[in-house]
Amino acid sequence: MSRPLLEPLQPGERLDETDMAARREAEFLADALQVQRARAAAQSVPRGVCLNCGERCPCQAVYCDADCRADHERREGAVARTQWCGG
Repeated sequence: MSRPLLEPLQPGERLDETDMAARREAEFLADALQVQRARAAAQSVPRGVCLNCGERCPCQAVYCDADCRADHERREGAVARTQWCGG
């Protein structure tokens, strides 16, 4: 990315190769974490409503029971396999 992710260097501060590599690694990791957080936020799953049948479930639950979870995961797996095979 073109924006600095870490504090800019102080005037007159010099870095050797090891310091520059460590700084670049920290910038890369900070950027990668930011991208992953953005992806996770975009894919957030609503809680309290079953993803499979739409029934209400406990406030932090995603499925109302194990059968709904298994059914949904089976269908999602079939969709993923179909997309993988180009279908």
